[in-house]
Amino acid sequence: MCLPKDLKGVAIQRIVVIVGNILCLNFGIMLGITPAHLRLYMDEKTPLVHVASKEDASRTYGYLFASAAVSALICSLVTQRFGPRVVLLLSGLLQIPSWFCVHFAYDIVHIYSSRIFGGLAAGATVVVLPIFIAEISEESNSGSLITTIDQWRTLGMLIGFLLGQYLQYEYVSVVAVCISCAFTMMFPFSQESPYFYMRKGDVPRLEKSLRWFRGVRRISDRNRPEFLRELDNFKNNMEKRAIVKTNVPQPYLWKVALFTLVLIVGAQLSGIFVILAWSDEILANDVFVCFSPDASAMILAFVQFAATTITVWLAPVFRRKMLLFISAFICGCASICLAICVVTEVKGQLQWVASGLLLLHIFFANLGLYPLTSLIPSEMLSTKLRVRWTSISWSLSWLITFILIQFYHYFSSMIGLHGYFVIFGAACVGVALLALFVLPETRGKSLEEVQQIMGCGTGLAVAEKDVPQGGKIHLERY
Repeated sequence: MCLPKDLKGVAIQRIVVIVGNILCLNFGIMLGITPAHLRLYMDEKTPLVHVASKEDASRTYGYLFASAAVSALICSLVTQRFGPRVVLLLSGLLQIPSWFCVHFAYDIVHIYSSRIFGGLAAGATVVVLPIFIAEISEESNSGSLITTIDQWRTLGMLIGFLLGQYLQYEYVSVVAVCISCAFTMMFPFSQESPYFYMRKGDVPRLEKSLRWFRGVRRISDRNRPEFLRELDNFKNNMEKRAIVKTNVPQPYLWKVALFTLVLIVGAQLSGIFVILAWSDEILANDVFVCFSPDASAMILAFVQFAATTITVWLAPVFRRKMLLFISAFICGCASICLAICVVTEVKGQLQWVASGLLLLHIFFANLGLYPLTSLIPSEMLSTKLRVRWTSISWSLSWLITFILIQFYHYFSSMIGLHGYFVIFGAACVGVALLALFVLPETRGKSLEEVQQIMGCGTGLAVAEKDVPQGGKIHLERY
């Protein structure tokens, strides 16, 4: 059955997004299998030559997030030079040796290597994939497509918990590497973003890319008014890039940098990765005492996936500010109340309160807080600023996560488990206040409208480089 002309492009975009999201699925699987595999490595029946220690376990998680921080920091330069598609292809290739290291590992060093490769791929993916999706999609479906990133990550974590608990160790990496190879075989057939070719001034490749993503196959379809209109807009912006330069005040640049930093770092400080990394201890200590750590982790993984799936439905129709405020505020309040439960050592019949608060925290962290960290910057920042500030923000957030996980026992001995939940709650409340009082509403608004709301002015154009002049700086539009 042949799709209508106006639906061909939408179908192509969704297929490309699904293939790209395999990267997030693989990252989630690696996160999901790690608790079960670490228990195996620390058992006398370990497949390694030596039984792993708790320090080895913390390094396994630590190297994953530390390498993600490094990758997120450097990928902005690679993306600007070679394009987001190339970075995503490299991320897919890095995931393959990460699973080979798991399959053939006989020493804990090999497990470290697998996490380093996986972290490098994940750090680049979380920065570049939202940008790639925003640039290939149309405004009508961009929001729903970007929010699928976290849906696939949480699906991967759910699958990872199932594989780690119920599939034989030797076969887990085989399944995961097959998924990585599927991405590596399919994604090269996608085109590069048309915005990348526009920034490079390559008109023939720009038109070819735009035709591919809009489903324009026949020569007769190239005269479709909507396609010609969009192509003319690209060419006009390319000309503006060459001849127009608009100075942008530095206060505006600092404002968008601060918004992006608080949004991404605050969402990461909600502590989801810390809770799941040390699930064996956190879920068995004062929180889910009625369930085994494995059952508790499965419940949390399912709640995460359900929340991100709901976000995919809500994002196109719900106000960004309101969704972010509600999710962050409830998530923060639940975390602080959970800290109180831990301090007061709630037991017996009231234990369900602590369990419910943790589920509430996990649900609302994934309902809007995490997914919107990818969506809002894509609607608020031009591409060059978006790559730069999101890479810096994600790098810092991964670094903080690395510190909280790597030195979990040290910090928990000082501030206790309740101290961790207080930190998570304070970070979420901070994001909620940002959303309520300062963050502009981005749904249904063009980039120029959002920039005007933030005090940047009108008539933005581009300069090939950011060159400070008289206290101002040139801003690249795309």
